[in-house]
Amino acid sequence: MFVTIRYLAIFWLSLFSLTSAAQVKLTKVLVNGTTTKLVNGVIRMKASQDELSLEFRGITGDSTTYFYRLKGLEEKWIPTAYPSARYQGLPGGNYVFQLKSSLSGKESTPLQIKVEKEKAFWNEWWFIPSMVAYVLVLIGVGIYLFFLYDFRQRLKMLGVRNQIAADLHDEVGSNLNSIAIFVEVLRKKAPVEMLPILEKIIENSRESVSLMQDTVWTINPKNDSVAKLFERMNSFASQVLSSKDIAFEFMVDANPAKINFSMEQRKNIYLIFKEAINNAVKHADATKVNIHISAVRDHMEMRIADNGRGFDTRQTHQGNGLFNFQERADEVGISLKIESELNVGTTISLKVMA
Repeated sequence: MFVTIRYLAIFWLSLFSLTSAAQVKLTKVLVNGTTTKLVNGVIRMKASQDELSLEFRGITGDSTTYFYRLKGLEEKWIPTAYPSARYQGLPGGNYVFQLKSSLSGKESTPLQIKVEKEKAFWNEWWFIPSMVAYVLVLIGVGIYLFFLYDFRQRLKMLGVRNQIAADLHDEVGSNLNSIAIFVEVLRKKAPVEMLPILEKIIENSRESVSLMQDTVWTINPKNDSVAKLFERMNSFASQVLSSKDIAFEFMVDANPAKINFSMEQRKNIYLIFKEAINNAVKHADATKVNIHISAVRDHMEMRIADNGRGFDTRQTHQGNGLFNFQERADEVGISLKIESELNVGTTISLKVMA
């Protein structure tokens, strides 16, 4: 009987030894290398702290195998023979550190410790939407300021253009007209040999006045439309050709509202048109002039044709007419083509990107 009791005691003592040997406890907690105490059984970390080290040991023996995991970050248990666990770059959130040990096939009850780390503001759910909204606001403000600046610059430019147009009309126009008047008075008392020179001065003065008026018309913001350009072209052709009994047709197959030209393009188109009409009157001896304006896809085409005497385009001609045509066209990117045949007439074609 005593033997039986002895064996039972040895059995229960062995079982207790195996169970208790598997127990484990936490000995030290380091946050960013600094020993930290648990607060109400919880490890608390600030958002700026990103390194967590935990040291532990078994109650008995160095042959204990340890298993740990940070629940919420890891799902599988991590085995280790060394009584420590380390985490770097731990994101903000709430975790549970679980630790158990195994000795001779016996596992201890897992030790559980809560770990709470503050979330950095850039890890909060509202951070990315806020940044997107902030960027959109910045872009919106930038676009608004750009258009506001552009609008103010346009207003400023319109004011400058109005002032230039007024000064040209009042000052330069007045001076040119005075020159023409003075020369006209002088011609009545001048000797015969001076008359050709005075006539040339009067003619140049009148041409300068006309050119100045065209420039004033172009600069004036009130005329910033293709419709106004067509109206002025039609008015000029009617005035010049009708005074010489030359029949003409002015036809527009385009919607002016859908055509947009810069100020320089409007000016040069008008000057080319004006030069072509003057040539038909002064040099071509034409009896009819056809003017046709049409819109073709992304550009406008203008055709000015007369039935005058024509000329040979292969020969060099005196005067600046043809040279002025090409120079004004090249200045604003206009495609210009001049076709002429002796005793048949001349056709000037323009193609302008609208």
